[in-house]
Amino acid sequence: MANTYFETLDQLSALLAETDAVTGAAVIGSRARAAADEASDLDVLVFAANPAESLAEIRWLSPLGRVWASTVDRSSPGLPVRRLLLDGAVQLDLLILPDDAVPALEGTPRRILADVARRGFQVLKAGGPVPTGLEELAGEETRPGRPSQEEFAELVSRFWIDVVRAARRLGRGEVWSALGIVDGPLKDAMIQMQTWITRAIKGPDCDTYWDGRHIEAWGGARFQKDLAATFAAFDAASVRAALIETMDVFRIQAIQAAQRWSLDYSETLDRRATVWVRTLD
Repeated sequence: MANTYFETLDQLSALLAETDAVTGAAVIGSRARAAADEASDLDVLVFAANPAESLAEIRWLSPLGRVWASTVDRSSPGLPVRRLLLDGAVQLDLLILPDDAVPALEGTPRRILADVARRGFQVLKAGGPVPTGLEELAGEETRPGRPSQEEFAELVSRFWIDVVRAARRLGRGEVWSALGIVDGPLKDAMIQMQTWITRAIKGPDCDTYWDGRHIEAWGGARFQKDLAATFAAFDAASVRAALIETMDVFRIQAIQAAQRWSLDYSETLDRRATVWVRTLD
């Protein structure tokens, strides 16, 4: 029974070679580029003739040993991942796609997969889009350059709408719900704004990953310090203080991003929402 990542990788490689339903597979993520540590999981991109069946049924993975837990993560639309926890607390994530999926991918799923391929992959089973399709995908320029005025304004509007939403919930005594907004979508907006700032400073090719991954490496020490002050404990006073701090940090970010990318920041929206929130004291 597998209990190390190396054993799991060897067993998975042998299993995929014998599985006709799998047309191609490659290790992706940190273990494909020798950047893994003890906390790294094993990410594998699998192309299958019948991906729905391969995703839903895990009996074909039984040669890997005892499964502690398994689930399907569909949080990234179009990129379903079968997550398994195996003996030895080995975490195996299988991104399972149709063998003809690459040409049809577009939008965010294509950008994510292109970013993954660009960072490097290790062929486990050649076939389907492996390796040619992944090599072509890796060569695509899918990282956005400068944000458009529309994208910037959309993020700013969404942020301040969520600020008011969090304040309303807090005013009703819904601390948990308000906390979820402050430490959820409001932080997501801050991460996106910092992504734009970082690309303006370091260039559009700077690898800012997605969803805040590795922000410790690319986000900058000042932003990390500011970000740390925006999280709340589970009580009304703490959530309110975190909300105000989040508003203040985002305002500085947005003005900086607007200046660096020659965009317009709605100070009117900022002022109206801020005054309204502060009147709730």
